[in-house]
Amino acid sequence: MSKVKYIAHRGLSLHAPENTTVAFELAGKAGFWGIELDTYCTTDGHWIVHHDRTVDRMTDGTGRTKNFSFEAIRMLKITAGVGIENYPGLRIPTLGEVLDICKSYGMHAFIEIEEYHNDADLENLLETVDRSGMLGQCSFICFNADDLKKVRAMNSEVPLGYLSANHPSSSDLELVRQLKPAFLDYDFQTATPNDVKVCAQHGVDVSIWTINDRQISQPFIDAGVAYITTDTVLTDELHEWEKASRLRTP
Repeated sequence: MSKVKYIAHRGLSLHAPENTTVAFELAGKAGFWGIELDTYCTTDGHWIVHHDRTVDRMTDGTGRTKNFSFEAIRMLKITAGVGIENYPGLRIPTLGEVLDICKSYGMHAFIEIEEYHNDADLENLLETVDRSGMLGQCSFICFNADDLKKVRAMNSEVPLGYLSANHPSSSDLELVRQLKPAFLDYDFQTATPNDVKVCAQHGVDVSIWTINDRQISQPFIDAGVAYITTDTVLTDELHEWEKASRLRTP
């Protein structure tokens, strides 16, 4: 059985503001195998890293994320998130900035496709990742199967992950067969360890999100889950780093 790989959800987001360079740096310093990030395309074709459909919760601005120009969204200040008082002056990062952090720490990037404007934006996304030198060290994940199919038509090799908050189904297995190389990415509250076993019997890897408790993660590990996405630290090695760094635990 392969060892499970841990993904830092929006960076180490229980220790620093989510989807910021600080959170991703912390994940790298902690030794995470990979990070998960959310990305949008601006009105003028730049990919930035942010989770919500609007900028209201995390910044001093207001409005729909994809409706900002690159210059306008970069002017916003991050004003929320864990420990924000310790990190003045944070801005919404570019995808390139986050990929540079991944590259410097040897981390894999789970790039979640959120919103964009046209198919040319998706082509630009692939080009951006390729220019960073990270195309061989990333996976694209998305709740929208059609977006994943578009990416697959543009690139036959990059791994794809189908995100779902629903109970696993046979149609999910058929989708990953069409998209391969691909995996399924489930909410731990709707998928079960037995679902992981069934997928493994069909040769399909499963990623589970978002688990912040080692007791919850263990049955999935025993079932053979490939990836676990977490906001914090779940392994003994990471906990040793956490204690040494005196970070806040949940």
